[in-house]
Amino acid sequence: MKYTFYFILSLLLLSSCSGRHTKHTKKFLIDSLTSVVYDLMGDEPERAMSLVDSLEREGVYSSAMANCRRAQIASEQYEPRQSEVYALRALKDPNLNDEREDIRYFIYNLLINAATNVGNTEQALKYSVEATTLAKADTAKVARLYLPDFLVCIGSCQFKLNRHREGNENFDRAWASYEELLVDAKSFTWFYPAFMLCVDAVNNNVSSDSITLAMRWQPRLQKIYEQTVTAKDIPDHVKDDCTADMEIALAKLFAAAGQRAEAEKHFAVFRETAFSQTAIGQKYSSAYLEQMGRWRELAATMENADTFFVNNQSQYTSDYLQNVLARKFNAQMRLHNHEAALQTASRLVALLDTVQELERKDDAAKLAVIYETQEKEQKIAQQQADLTQQRLVAVIVAFVLMVVFFVVYTLNRRAAARRLAKVTAQKERIESELRIARDIQMSMVPNSCPQYEGVDLYALMTPAREVGGDLYDYLLQDGSLYFCVGDVSGKGVPASLFMAQVIRLFRAFAKRGYKPAEIACRINDELTENNESGMFVTLFMGLVRLSDGHLDYCNCGHNPPVVGGEFLEMESNAPIGLFPGVEFVGEEIASIQHQVFFVYTDGLNEAEDNRQEQFGDERLLATLRQAPQHDSRQLIETLEKTIAQHRKGAEPNDDLTMLCLRLG
Repeated sequence: MKYTFYFILSLLLLSSCSGRHTKHTKKFLIDSLTSVVYDLMGDEPERAMSLVDSLEREGVYSSAMANCRRAQIASEQYEPRQSEVYALRALKDPNLNDEREDIRYFIYNLLINAATNVGNTEQALKYSVEATTLAKADTAKVARLYLPDFLVCIGSCQFKLNRHREGNENFDRAWASYEELLVDAKSFTWFYPAFMLCVDAVNNNVSSDSITLAMRWQPRLQKIYEQTVTAKDIPDHVKDDCTADMEIALAKLFAAAGQRAEAEKHFAVFRETAFSQTAIGQKYSSAYLEQMGRWRELAATMENADTFFVNNQSQYTSDYLQNVLARKFNAQMRLHNHEAALQTASRLVALLDTVQELERKDDAAKLAVIYETQEKEQKIAQQQADLTQQRLVAVIVAFVLMVVFFVVYTLNRRAAARRLAKVTAQKERIESELRIARDIQMSMVPNSCPQYEGVDLYALMTPAREVGGDLYDYLLQDGSLYFCVGDVSGKGVPASLFMAQVIRLFRAFAKRGYKPAEIACRINDELTENNESGMFVTLFMGLVRLSDGHLDYCNCGHNPPVVGGEFLEMESNAPIGLFPGVEFVGEEIASIQHQVFFVYTDGLNEAEDNRQEQFGDERLLATLRQAPQHDSRQLIETLEKTIAQHRKGAEPNDDLTMLCLRLG
């Protein structure tokens, strides 16, 4: 009631204010009404939405600001699909240019959070890159304040995509930016983002078994922790949360490093915090308990977390299946409590289909309220639901198979055998379809070398999975040779479909005789149109005049080729598919005759062994320099053997493509 009265009174004042105090008074009242929106959005989101609608109708909020607040309310209620739609509307609204300069960056934060909350890492990375590019080009102070946050988002996405080296590089850049901002800072609100960066850096490096890098972040974490918790304005509950975050991160770090006594010391401090006693805090501790093999404590902790999720009707999510039920099952199995483990496994199997179906229906229902046409909303909802299902199946399929095996050989052999047979048949069908997909994909790239006097060219593509996102192609035409090597974001079936589209466009434009830079512009125009999945491709394209070896080329965010034993210095262009209307810059080399011209994807220099040590640029150059007399095929086969020796049996962490060209 008080908000209604306050709102009506404020609107009357807005209508009546005039004279030289009008602008100041109006700003004060708008800020006051915005505070009311903030007060309502947590507990009364429907009233908050109604208030925003009224403010927009009365002209207090522009359409851009109204959609920004709607996105914020949806985010507060953990409705990421709706939040993303409203935020995109605000971002594309011409009225946004009339708002405060920080609103655009705030909207990007909402978009990044929305994509992250639905597990769409590629889309979150796309939004983060866009925001970072915007902030770097902006000279305003607010851009400097937001830039490190966006760099942290990029780094976190890169860790999720197994691009650990790049993730650490962006974390380092963010830390350097924070250090500049914190020189004269006093409030905890300035220190807290830098503190959370250090927590994320430690946790991400521990999760990727990069213990040495995680240790490098430890002194930074402890330094910024002291600055944060000693700030005079920090609330007690925030101080408690910071202590819990740091201590559990350090406990997991020292446990991974084999320093059990030190790990236990930090875990004991974590246990003393109020946060550790909450259901979420107990879930935070589960990874550490699992690391240390404290199965009874893990079982009790997961039981409490399970009760919390069920009581709050939050058990119909993939997070609940992976981080609560899966760990609960593991603890029960370790304690040989087979009857309880069977019950947990049965719940997980029963919930799996329910979670997938609910997420699909929920996404479609929420989007149906917002989008203007039924056809468009169904298409977007289905795309998002399909992506969610793919990720969920990829994470849980191994666990489901283990559960089925357990049920078959313990309590119900006959009934479980039928289920196992069904799963096995489905798995064989999927593997068969993937083999067919791999054959189709491999048939799209050339499988024979061009037969032309003086041309020695050979290429090899090895997907990390059954199908992948790497590509290469070449085309002889009128005494010239077109060639390209590319790497699509992501892996698996979506990347292979995107790869097929890139090859088709490259061949079509090459046959028309376009230069590489123009081909890049035209492919980018095609791929950015309706690219709702946010996929992109790094691509190196070249056009060689065979009579004299003259090379026109365009590099679109790809690894630098090696020419004559050294990396080629090139113009920096963006990857293809990220931004519409990009003008790509082409370059040329007078002649590459009598030189080794070698192009590759990052599956070569970033190939990892069992300790996650990468092959690296120096080993690549050394191998190429040691084999100058080899023909193109021998050189690539030598590199292939060298990479296999470096991996020492470790599974490939990325697709691998190599192309070698020698003229004369």
